[in-house]
Amino acid sequence: MVGRIQVVSKYVAPSQGFFEIKKGSSVYRLMEKMTPAMTQDRLAEFYEAEKQKGNPLPLNSIQMFGIMEDAVRAGDTKLMNFLQDGLRKWPNTLTRVIYNPAGEKDEIIHNYGTSGAYSLFGDIVGLDGWVSDIKDKLTLKSLLGISDTRKLNRVSNKINSTQMYVWRLNSKPSKKDERVVRFNAYSDRLYLDCNWYPLYEYPAFRVLQVE
Repeated sequence: MVGRIQVVSKYVAPSQGFFEIKKGSSVYRLMEKMTPAMTQDRLAEFYEAEKQKGNPLPLNSIQMFGIMEDAVRAGDTKLMNFLQDGLRKWPNTLTRVIYNPAGEKDEIIHNYGTSGAYSLFGDIVGLDGWVSDIKDKLTLKSLLGISDTRKLNRVSNKINSTQMYVWRLNSKPSKKDERVVRFNAYSDRLYLDCNWYPLYEYPAFRVLQVE
């Protein structure tokens, strides 16, 4: 039987504050300062430039939810509050959804526009609604890396005191339509927003992998 991985975190406030999160043998730092507001295309350029310098990097939607999950598992209230505050700024991610016309699978590109980009395919189009009501759980797995809606809502409730809600295109477009995936924290729900326009400018969380 595989032992349960312990997750612990701590806040460090030097010249640039960060939360250091240990997950098994892995250690990463979630930086207190987010990126300046920018489009997703510009964020991808920022990623490549910062990667060459060994600096903290912006995240895709799977990585972003993973940090939220780690914060809950660590039981770090300060970290969870920090995430909630950041999620209220409508942060960008490096995940893009390409909604394709009828007869074609939609494409989810993680690490969009970077040297680490990779694609998943599925049916992202559907009705908006609470994650617990989403019928195609593979949609959630493609976007968040997890399909268990109870776990998704547990994380959402711990961080935002609400359930998670999916916002997306409701019908197949007549031609390819590209949108950005983001999280938005409101008083009544935590949005998984798969419907945002690429030209909109918002900040993004940054993470540095230490070990």
